[in-house]
Amino acid sequence: MLAMPDTNYTDQELISSISKGDEVAFGIFYTRYWSDLYKFAFFILKEKDACKDVLQDVFVWVWEHKQGLVIQSPKSYLKTAVKYKIANYIRSGKIRDVFFEEVAKVDFESLLPGVNELAEVKELNTIIQITIADLPIKCQEIFRLSRECNLSNREIAEQLGISVKTVENQITIALHRIRTNIEPHLMCVLLFPVVYYN
Repeated sequence: MLAMPDTNYTDQELISSISKGDEVAFGIFYTRYWSDLYKFAFFILKEKDACKDVLQDVFVWVWEHKQGLVIQSPKSYLKTAVKYKIANYIRSGKIRDVFFEEVAKVDFESLLPGVNELAEVKELNTIIQITIADLPIKCQEIFRLSRECNLSNREIAEQLGISVKTVENQITIALHRIRTNIEPHLMCVLLFPVVYYN
């Protein structure tokens, strides 16, 4: 059982103790990494409850597989585990449209130097741009006003002389198309947050 102050233990000491069933060590390990992993997950999902669920699944898995646990780089290991849990979460269909709306709003040119040159990021940007370009003209116009001009649904409705309900419906159609086209490329979606968020 660990007895020193929490900060005195190395990751490898904690992992060794966890592998022997030490709950105190697991608590220290959990506390040490939870906050950064939560920020990382929230950067992608934008949903507090979803992030908490993802992190809980990851740490429960670590505890359930504690016997013989070997992790050389906990930060990388846990971040990768969170990334795959997020991918599974999105595949399950539980994710709200806000995720796809945020992805569609990313200004790829403003990413860290070199990130926007990655093949996967270029592919994702191409998918989004083609999807938006293929939308019906009115739907495309409404979505661009929402995405590029950050207008509210009411402001778009007033500018175009249509009902707020029509704006909502058209944005829903656009997000559905984006969701459908992005989902097969989930690892591309998850790549740039891994690089961009440090």
